Amino acid sequence: MKIGELAKNCGVSKATIRFYMGNGLLIPNEDGGNYSFSEQDRDDLQTILRMKEQQFSLKEIQSYISLKRMSNLIEPDTIDECLRIMENKKLELNAKIEILQRAILGIDKQIVTLNSQSFGSPQRTGLPIRALPLLRCPLCGKLLLVDSAVLDSQYIFSGSLNCSCGYHAAIRNGIIRTGNRYTGTHDQPNLRRELYRNMGSKYNICIQKCYNHMASDLNDMELSGKVVLEANINGHFYLYSHFEQFPDDCLFIVTDKYYEMLEMYKSLIELLNLKKNILYIADADSQYPLRFGCIDLHISFMGENEYQFYHQANFIQNINQWMKTGAVVIGSYMSYAPGSQSFDKVRKKYPECSSNGFNIKKLRENYIAEGYQPQIIEIGQLEKTVNRFCFECHVDGEPLFIHYFQAHRKRCKQFEQVEPDIDPAF
Repeated sequence: MKIGELAKNCGVSKATIRFYMGNGLLIPNEDGGNYSFSEQDRDDLQTILRMKEQQFSLKEIQSYISLKRMSNLIEPDTIDECLRIMENKKLELNAKIEILQRAILGIDKQIVTLNSQSFGSPQRTGLPIRALPLLRCPLCGKLLLVDSAVLDSQYIFSGSLNCSCGYHAAIRNGIIRTGNRYTGTHDQPNLRRELYRNMGSKYNICIQKCYNHMASDLNDMELSGKVVLEANINGHFYLYSHFEQFPDDCLFIVTDKYYEMLEMYKSLIELLNLKKNILYIADADSQYPLRFGCIDLHISFMGENEYQFYHQANFIQNINQWMKTGAVVIGSYMSYAPGSQSFDKVRKKYPECSSNGFNIKKLRENYIAEGYQPQIIEIGQLEKTVNRFCFECHVDGEPLFIHYFQAHRKRCKQFEQVEPDIDPAF
């Protein structure tokens, strides 16, 4: 019979038969390049397929087929050898079954643990009263007055912030809502945190390397009592899973253009009962109601990239007034080579995107112009990414660079105020 007939009779492809021929498991008659298969070949193929289902390796199948071909399977020594092959495989499979059963038992225990995961009663938090000395009107710089407040000894849960100049911001569920909302149509709240799942191993490795750099640098810093900002968390949110790296007496400021993102993360963080003081501000234009020169450390984990999708400036250019002299920025940044097709596609997908976006050279120049001394390390580069979010703009083969950077502020602006960040009375 021809190869097509054999393939059809045994329910396999011609390529499978050729594979077995190439490995010496099938040896048909050949005449001028044409192969003719006998009933014995069909019997051998059926034996191969049966043993493959029984988890035998190609080498084991070949040993058995050779014994079968060279005997009638009645000789005691041949039978003993075939039995040895079968018994060894049975022992091997039984050992694998035990391993798999232990694995299943472990998974079952993990499932029970996850299903019964409980953090007790969530900690109810709000605007930390400790943060009140930092609040200022972004229009005139005056102290803000808190009206109609619902509060306890530590937090303000609802109310309003007002200034005599007319500025107003609401406090809802302990989150400051300035009223500056993102009204564009090119983004939406990442409430399912999909950016953290199924992004590919190379991307995840780069992210973890950035995490490692940050952890090392944070370990070398004196963080007690510092004011720490992380903004633009609709993408990545470093602090969310790394609050334990910071002393309890830090004051954290977390901002995003979406109130919904802050509300979601606030509810998750409350489940952890971290006992951290976190000030949440929902504002799309970085017009924060904060005193100038109050921030010691800014975490910018892809935050500049996230901001540049919807603004022409780098984030540091718009928030530098709130940074202290001596302040530090640490984080990560994605970039493309100048003139890349990938960035052209980013500009089409995000028409509000800065022309200097995804440009590490421009990022360095802007930090220097704002009085910082940046140090930038290339962590890695990706030539293929997933077809999701901004990564669908990435052209396969073009490098997408992942950088870690740290920047120290050395130059003082005239508008910086010298006064204590947090009143000890609070």
